[in-house]
Amino acid sequence: MTPEASQARPVTLSWPVFLMVAGLGLVILFTLLEPEPSRPLELPARLAFWCLQVGGLLGLMQLVQYGLSRIVATRRLPFWTQILIAGLAGTALFAPLGVFLDDLFGLEAVLDEGDLSLPHRIFGDFVNIAPPAVFAWLGLNAARNLSVPVSGVRGGSAPGPVPAVADPTPPSSSVRPPEAGEVLFWSRTPPTLGRDLVALTAELHYLRVETSAGNALILYPFGQAVAELTACGWEGSQIHRSHWVAHAHVSELRRRDGQVFCILDTGARLPVGRRRQAEVIARLGVD
Repeated sequence: MTPEASQARPVTLSWPVFLMVAGLGLVILFTLLEPEPSRPLELPARLAFWCLQVGGLLGLMQLVQYGLSRIVATRRLPFWTQILIAGLAGTALFAPLGVFLDDLFGLEAVLDEGDLSLPHRIFGDFVNIAPPAVFAWLGLNAARNLSVPVSGVRGGSAPGPVPAVADPTPPSSSVRPPEAGEVLFWSRTPPTLGRDLVALTAELHYLRVETSAGNALILYPFGQAVAELTACGWEGSQIHRSHWVAHAHVSELRRRDGQVFCILDTGARLPVGRRRQAEVIARLGVD
């Protein structure tokens, strides 16, 4: 592999890391702005309050979204419909927790909810939180799904712009077993990435597709994509529950402290799952 070929690619945040960074940003924003519900709290308590509020809400919406991605029927729904359902359902699940947090931090008097029954308080919490929460969830997913995919650096040349996917919705046919020769997830990736597949990585309900030209994040089940590649006889292996690699782009395997890593010709280093190490080593060898 030449030095140019091994040149580092631009750093891209995975969806889980992006979600945590965005959540931290929201926590800091709300803590400093002192919205009405948390205004009576001192700074440490206010910071803890918003950490629990934002973290719990984003966590539940992500949990619902991941669940939807595992259900065949909901995978047929348009992309934005899935995101909207996850936002509403996650907010509904969070509403009782939100009421509990208000009581825990002594804010029920500030919110003037002392005379309301618990069901009324939960419903009121949902009504108040749902619009901004769902809007934020749609915005976070839009920022990732509609962003320009990262183009790789090859031979020292600067990456050119790659158009975003116009329609991120997986085709309804993607939920059926693939036939020989079919790789359906290509229809969701930007054409300018080409078809020289390097690796697939699961990022919760998203799938990162990496080719020799760059990578893109699409809404597609990792297991379905691996099944399609297997059915069409693509030369590659699932090395981890979250990673699949193309054999043609594997430079070497390295063992370190009992862990085996797959080194790609892009410079990426992906872990090999312990249960898959024997199979992967037998197939690809290890240094």
